[in-house]
Amino acid sequence: MTHTSKQFSSPFFEIRELAQGVFAVLGDREGLCHSNAAIVDLGDRTLVFDTLTLPSYGDDLARACRELTGRDPCWVAFSHYHADHFLGNQSFPTSTPFMVTQAMLAPMDESMVQYQGIIDDPDGFKQELDDFTATCEAEEDANKRKAMSINLARYQALYRDLGKLRIVRPNTIFEGKMVLSGSKRTAELIEVAHAHTVSDVYLRLPNEGICFMGDLGFFDTIPFLGYADPLHWIGTLREFESSAMTTFVPGHGVVGGTDKVTLERECIEAIVAAVGEVLASGEEVTGVLGERLPEPFRSWEGDGRFNLMNYRAVAKSIHPDSQD
Repeated sequence: MTHTSKQFSSPFFEIRELAQGVFAVLGDREGLCHSNAAIVDLGDRTLVFDTLTLPSYGDDLARACRELTGRDPCWVAFSHYHADHFLGNQSFPTSTPFMVTQAMLAPMDESMVQYQGIIDDPDGFKQELDDFTATCEAEEDANKRKAMSINLARYQALYRDLGKLRIVRPNTIFEGKMVLSGSKRTAELIEVAHAHTVSDVYLRLPNEGICFMGDLGFFDTIPFLGYADPLHWIGTLREFESSAMTTFVPGHGVVGGTDKVTLERECIEAIVAAVGEVLASGEEVTGVLGERLPEPFRSWEGDGRFNLMNYRAVAKSIHPDSQD
């Protein structure tokens, strides 16, 4: 699958034009800007979908929006409530409608309160950062140290950006489906309940066959299942596979076709099967469960991030009485 790389200079992300006026904003999964976003020119109006991980990234995203479409966005919509998709909010005009679902509102606000606490107590955050640095340096397991080092670098980047960080809360709420129309195209925001989180939204461009999945999509990487309903998520991915959409942009990972959606579904199915076997045998749910996964998913496990949390969350989901 080939798409045009758009000439826009940012150290944080790459922009690829999937159709005229439809831009995928792609962070580096292993880098500091590890989530993706979208800029969609509807003709006379612009939509931004997610605002990335930090104020600096949001600044470049807002600049890209103006340079590529000639205007600030008329709407900013969010795929879900996790902070790596909304900490760039302050880079956009406060008069902009910041759009979430009703179910997203409370957990997003809870997360924003936590980040406001960091803004209010930078010295306390610096102490936590120093403590985590020492823990990371003392970790002897190479995989754990790698995962911790990635997180440490992201926390350090957040500390550098604290002077810019300002909490901008959502101000527009919808449920189910929202249709946004312009002079060139129509965009659809569609809610999925209880998949990756309590409420996820994907962005569909029906005439172009393009879907921005938010974190319903993790391509070539283990999906984060910490707050998920894996069985419903699997069903949602099956719906994507059988849909008329042909180009998918995940919340994390590369742009792909239906084959990438299938591979993600098979990954979640493999995790559910492995956890189910462990629960049936009476064994403990541990981080070494990845050894039971087939390739390529076992290789995706390499950095160790989220694994134990994933397995325990899946165990709790498919066996609510599980104590792991």
